[in-house]
Amino acid sequence: MPQRLGAFAAQFAPETLQRFKDLCRRQDKAYSKVLERLALLYVETDGGILSTAGSAAPPSQGVQKRQVQVESLQNKLLEDLLKRVEILEKKETKMLYEMDRVYKELAFFKSGLKEPGQ
Repeated sequence: MPQRLGAFAAQFAPETLQRFKDLCRRQDKAYSKVLERLALLYVETDGGILSTAGSAAPPSQGVQKRQVQVESLQNKLLEDLLKRVEILEKKETKMLYEMDRVYKELAFFKSGLKEPGQ
């Protein structure tokens, strides 16, 4: 029976294959797509992703440039996220202050007292 173009068959240790499939399932990823991405990374790094740090071949210029771009984008996203968190924290502080003020005014109103300064 002829296989379709791009078909791939491999023999894994059964426990390795099961752990791999389980992880992919937990991450809601198709394991064939994960394998394809790993193969692409292996090719792009000339096998460097499997080498130890000391013996890894230097990545190609394109891979280095792409890595710098990815790191730059990650830094920008992290910076943006930190700014958003800071804004939300300020809004929360302001909201808590306003809620406290409203609760105090409500307490004065319920007690029939007037707020100091009025």
